[in-house]
Amino acid sequence: MYEPISRSHRIPLFLLDLLLLLGACRGSCDGTTTTLRTELEDLQETKSRVLVDFPASPYGPRRLMYVENRGGSDPLLKPEQWALGIASPLITAGPVSLRGILAQLYNPLAHGAGSDVFSDPADLTLNIDLDVASRRGIQLGVIPGQWNLVGLYRETVGIQLGSSITVPIGPRVEGGFAGLLSSPPGRLAADSDGSWYAEDPLFPGGLISHLAGSLTLEHDPLRLRLVAAASAGRLVGSGTFATLQLHRRAPPADLDLLVGYCSPRYFTPEGDSGDLEWLAAARVERRFGPVNLTAGWRMGLPPLPPIPEEFRERRDQLSTGIGITRKTASGCSWSMEGDAELEREWAPVGEKTDRCSLHAGSTLDWSVWSFTVAMEDEWEGDCERIRDALVVARYEPSWGEARLEAGYRLGPLAGFHLAAALEAVGEGRRIYIRLETVDVLPRSASGDGRPVEDWLQLFSFRMGWEAKSKW
Repeated sequence: MYEPISRSHRIPLFLLDLLLLLGACRGSCDGTTTTLRTELEDLQETKSRVLVDFPASPYGPRRLMYVENRGGSDPLLKPEQWALGIASPLITAGPVSLRGILAQLYNPLAHGAGSDVFSDPADLTLNIDLDVASRRGIQLGVIPGQWNLVGLYRETVGIQLGSSITVPIGPRVEGGFAGLLSSPPGRLAADSDGSWYAEDPLFPGGLISHLAGSLTLEHDPLRLRLVAAASAGRLVGSGTFATLQLHRRAPPADLDLLVGYCSPRYFTPEGDSGDLEWLAAARVERRFGPVNLTAGWRMGLPPLPPIPEEFRERRDQLSTGIGITRKTASGCSWSMEGDAELEREWAPVGEKTDRCSLHAGSTLDWSVWSFTVAMEDEWEGDCERIRDALVVARYEPSWGEARLEAGYRLGPLAGFHLAAALEAVGEGRRIYIRLETVDVLPRSASGDGRPVEDWLQLFSFRMGWEAKSKW
């Protein structure tokens, strides 16, 4: 966590930080790294990004970014989307991602028991994806690492303004607060299909405010985090949500427990309503020498519709996994992994829907070669099962990597999946190319009835390069 700074030094340090980010420095910029990356996808879309990473200041790293997406391969075409970004402890602006309780305000019960959202601070980070992100934001670090002013914008939902504060209470206790004010537009009611009783309430529009608080207690090997938040608006009543997460990382097993509640009247800063009203989840991981075992459970209850209680739906999810790794004295290693997941949506009155998936695979690493064989099996309710078999061969010399994949799907939509990739790396340079099927290739054109000239639409092509230089 960054140390607070006095008011007398805040403005000069902010100006110095901004000058360094803009490159208005000489000797102190030694060590600045520039990374250029361009990617061409399906010979139709070009994505480019420039990252400039400056040496870390006493308060953390700093970065400049420019990213653009063009609809054609002609470099003279005007980009369809572009963005500038800046990141430092004192200012972050451009395409951003949400962290901590800020992310929970926008999607309260969407995170798993072991999610990083329960340990991250409430702030914004620069989104450096090649695809230009739709959420833009600005964050001013009044006291870096402790007090931030936040502004967010998306074209479809407007502007949200707020602040986040982190308060160290003691060596093992920390508090946090976040507040937002927004005015998202009301959503238009969709045509009813007869299931009006199961639809989420619509946000009518108007001003809406959010206030959230978190309390974190740490006592090795335990960490307990409580989050509570509320929303209220000019045209809607108040709503609340709360989560309680317990994390334990120590022998003999790592454990994560999570319980959460979100009232049906809670609306996010963008006018959406919560997908679940109740959530309970658990995850455990234990290692026995070369064997690693994981197990998870998740239960969610959607908001109760305005009809009798017995029609309430429920979503259960059970998952388990196992991994084994063995190494020999000659440097050869063998690993095997498998996992299974069962998901059920059901109500005491009505039909039940089951979704199941099984995965098993084995990998052999020998010198610069690697071979993987995997099997997957998925089915939902009474639908036909989808069974996939996949073989992957990788060659990884010092200059890069070559990869070949071949798969076959069983069932009524039987066919092949193929992929090939080549990557060459050098000192500060990287070139890569990948060709793969985006759909299963039918066993025969005549049997499938697909014209041969349309087969090109079943392939995805991607190539790109990256170069890095240090000043």
